[in-house]
Amino acid sequence: MESLLIDFIGAVSALNEVLDELANLGQEKQQLIILGKVQELDSLIRKEGIIISNLEKAEGARLKLQEQIGRNWGISSEELSAQEILKRVETDYSSCHPALVEAINRLDYNLTRLRAINVHNNELIEQSLDYIKVIETTLNGDIAGTYSPTGNQTGEDNYALKSLLDKKV
Repeated sequence: MESLLIDFIGAVSALNEVLDELANLGQEKQQLIILGKVQELDSLIRKEGIIISNLEKAEGARLKLQEQIGRNWGISSEELSAQEILKRVETDYSSCHPALVEAINRLDYNLTRLRAINVHNNELIEQSLDYIKVIETTLNGDIAGTYSPTGNQTGEDNYALKSLLDKKV
């Protein structure tokens, strides 16, 4: 069982390495979005696809090991949480506990960091699209919208613009 736990720690560490790569790529994407470098961003997105494929492989390996651990302990993999693994390892396999704590804490950090990077990148993309829409409207003129009986604007191209430019009316 101890060798299985060591393999599991190795799988979580491998997963962390892939998540580190994704986080670094996400930060690179931020700069490219800000600078408006579309071709470089496209190239980076292709590279991201390869890393996501590696992530799926690493997560699959971790999940298989977690299922084996669960079978040995008589717990289904759905019920076997990280906290449960940590608790059992601390009492029964204390030599593996520090490494497992470090790997799981790093996993939690990486997931939180990736979530924040993705939210920020999505906000940047939204701002870029709003900016493009404002410029397009400024150059082509406003298009009359369709309104519902309650006064709300309706239609496909309808979404709230963030005003990035001042314009005279």
